[in-house]
Amino acid sequence: MPSTRKRMQMGEPGVSERGIVGRRVKFDDGEVLAKYTLPFVDQSWRVPFTVLDRMGGPPRVHEGTICWSGDLLRASGRIGALRGVESIHIDHFAGLVHFDPWWAFRGVSGVDRRWIAAIFATNIAGRFAHEGRSLKLHDLRFSDEMRELNAVVAKDDRFHVVEFVSGGIDLLALRRPPRGQDRTPIRSAARGS
Repeated sequence: MPSTRKRMQMGEPGVSERGIVGRRVKFDDGEVLAKYTLPFVDQSWRVPFTVLDRMGGPPRVHEGTICWSGDLLRASGRIGALRGVESIHIDHFAGLVHFDPWWAFRGVSGVDRRWIAAIFATNIAGRFAHEGRSLKLHDLRFSDEMRELNAVVAKDDRFHVVEFVSGGIDLLALRRPPRGQDRTPIRSAARGS
């Protein structure tokens, strides 16, 4: 089976989180090399902004569209419009999630530690229980312009894929609980449980 990076470019609809790692991002006035491209998602499954963890500089926030263009990502706007992570009000992260199985913000420099802690709290990478099954979040799939989350892709212990679409799972429930608290089992949002 081809790697996730290749499969997401060979006809699967949307953009895979795992497929946008280590990519050049072309803007109207130049390009940046992003180690990690991390879309942040709200409860309505919309992407208010994306954080680009750039090579050679601190991460920056992009609020426009990003889509595939050959082997690179094409972003709307100019590089000069990118803002620091601290430009997002720290309380805004309480209503967001992102998927970062690499824990990229662990080694980030040039960002206030309070923002890094707030961003860590939004990371939904890891295992969770759903309707009696243990699942591990495997990937997120976004719309072609990365403005909406289309699917949460998880795998069970036998590597069977389980996909959730909007209304099928509560994104905020996937966040890690504070230290010392157990994660609550997650039920299907579509069933109203």
